[in-house]
Amino acid sequence: MRRAVFMALASAGIACADATGVACTEEARPALSVSVRDVTSGGTVAGSRVIARDGEYADTASDAFLGLVYSLAYERAGSYEVTVDNGAYATWRQVGVQVTKDECHVQTVSLTARLTPKE
Repeated sequence: MRRAVFMALASAGIACADATGVACTEEARPALSVSVRDVTSGGTVAGSRVIARDGEYADTASDAFLGLVYSLAYERAGSYEVTVDNGAYATWRQVGVQVTKDECHVQTVSLTARLTPKE
């Protein structure tokens, strides 16, 4: 019975606790979660490219989850410069975005990029 319960939990993505007593999940979490919006209308902006840089490391996302959120730098803590490019808008940039990590996963930082339309 105990083995069946363990197997059920393991297959559900729940890992056993290590020597510290912390139980971590098997999922990979993004360091950054970026929503892209039009500064004037507040509406979601499609067709953007989001880039996260930390020193020599860079990650790019061109597809938003459900058309709403770009996820980047899975399970990678660091200090990021985040850039959003879209041909119809001025480039948006935020520097010094700090992402930390606990015993199991990064602590996802959520950002909203408010893009200004080009004239």
